[in-house]
Amino acid sequence: MASWLLGWLLLPWTLRLAGGQSVTHTGLPIVVSLANRAVSFSCRITYPYTPEFKDFTVRYFHEDLQGRRSSEEQTSCRPDLGTENQTSTLECQVTPRLRNSSATGTYYCSVHWPRSTVSGNGTFILVRDTGYREPPHGPQKALLFGFTGLLTVLSVLGTALLLWRKKRMQVPGKPPSKQCPDPRSASGPTQPPAESVYTALQRQETEVYACLESEDGSPPSQEKLHRPEDDSELNLVYENL
Repeated sequence: MASWLLGWLLLPWTLRLAGGQSVTHTGLPIVVSLANRAVSFSCRITYPYTPEFKDFTVRYFHEDLQGRRSSEEQTSCRPDLGTENQTSTLECQVTPRLRNSSATGTYYCSVHWPRSTVSGNGTFILVRDTGYREPPHGPQKALLFGFTGLLTVLSVLGTALLLWRKKRMQVPGKPPSKQCPDPRSASGPTQPPAESVYTALQRQETEVYACLESEDGSPPSQEKLHRPEDDSELNLVYENL
């Protein structure tokens, strides 16, 4: 098929001549049409207006892609009046019947004179059963909805996993705070004699001040460590002095 079409394209305007008359196809060499649509091709018939050639009939036929020739069919083209012994030209419009894609092929004008027949160089007509049709949108919509739903599920699962890991990594609750002993009872079960200055000024046990640490773990300030417990202890010191 390809070699046949290439050869036809290389020799598109070859005429078949007989006795001075000629038939030439005009217009586009290739035409595309849908089945059962009206499409035409043109033929120009040139002949001497003499008693021998002024009467003729115009028909057409076609050869399919396998080279099989169809039967000839009549056209509505008729010869015009001309000047005796002068060359006349007739333009014919041929509209073939294109029932389906099997009508694809090369269409020829065929002019019959009483003693001769001349055919044109042909016009190739490509026939399609149907034109372009958009693909159905049903499968596309289902695929789109499915993909969107999958992304939504994955997003929810990812969020839940992040929240779970964050909860696992959180610091556990604080242990109960340690009860600090009474500073007055830390040095011993009994209060030392008030008349002794050195006994009153005796340094307290370190365990008492260790319990004065704040809840956040920071050690007590020097001011807290050296501040007397209350004014009564200071008065006691002054009285002993």
